[in-house]
Amino acid sequence: MVQTPYQNPLVATDFPDPSVLFVNQQGYYAYATHDQFSPTQANILLRHSSDLVHWSAPVGALAAKPVWAQQCERFWCPQVVYVDGQYRLYYAAESDAKDGMHLALALSDTPDNFVDIGVPLSDSKNNYAMIDPCFFADPKTGRHYLYYGSAHEPIRAIELATDGRTFIGSPMDILWPRPGVPFETLREGAFMTYDSAWERYYLWVSGDNTWATNGYAVSVYWSTNPVRDFVPIPEPHIILKSNEHWDSPGQACVLTDVAGVDWLIYHAVDTTDRYIPGTNFFLRKMCMDRIVYSTDGWPSVASNSPSFDWQPGPTTKYQSLN
Repeated sequence: MVQTPYQNPLVATDFPDPSVLFVNQQGYYAYATHDQFSPTQANILLRHSSDLVHWSAPVGALAAKPVWAQQCERFWCPQVVYVDGQYRLYYAAESDAKDGMHLALALSDTPDNFVDIGVPLSDSKNNYAMIDPCFFADPKTGRHYLYYGSAHEPIRAIELATDGRTFIGSPMDILWPRPGVPFETLREGAFMTYDSAWERYYLWVSGDNTWATNGYAVSVYWSTNPVRDFVPIPEPHIILKSNEHWDSPGQACVLTDVAGVDWLIYHAVDTTDRYIPGTNFFLRKMCMDRIVYSTDGWPSVASNSPSFDWQPGPTTKYQSLN
């Protein structure tokens, strides 16, 4: 086992809305948003690491653009999961009809070279409600859910059939925004985890304006049911917000290392390097911090903000190959 020290950022170029997958014998794959202003591969971004600290140059995760989104330059908030011997890439994209964002699915036998299934998963509402998909397999019931949402509407969940593409029933409202409340006026970037020791579902969400100075943060809610009754964890439920070094942290995923330690992986804006060159859009860099749990099982991050000095890193199976 190897523990590699690190210092934020893990990725110093634009790599927003990151999600990370561990693949046995191969290491870690990180996937991120591509926007029309991203100075990177015009596709979902993919990087590889053997130790969660040193990352390869980005490549495109999709083998080709979807047939329904050939003109698209906005591939948002990807998440890859391994289910029943196949890798599934859930993401959001704008169709060529310019009718808003759609939830989408691409498949592969490997954690790269994904091929879109040929049609969007969702109908568009001509807004940004159909974004930020998160797949969750409930370990208690075996049911599969897809969480999504923004556009000042609730975070929603819908049950998935075993094929990963067929919806069962109607969407369920999981967590409503709270207009006028800092970081809660808009909800997005939902990520679900389950704590078996305490039998709690944790819903990690971001809000409310990723493009505003000190306008974005990560909050955590909990329930004993994956699709209802979510309430804030005991204070502080806003577990990650800005400091003098890092602004607007958010769009987080949770990854458990081989030692059983949980890590929050997210993007944030370096206060000394705020903008993508030639634009007024934030340069969102990939960062990471350890999640610690109280004796009562409630999660937190040290200082409730991104770290900026050297930290003990995750425990992994492999030394850096990059």
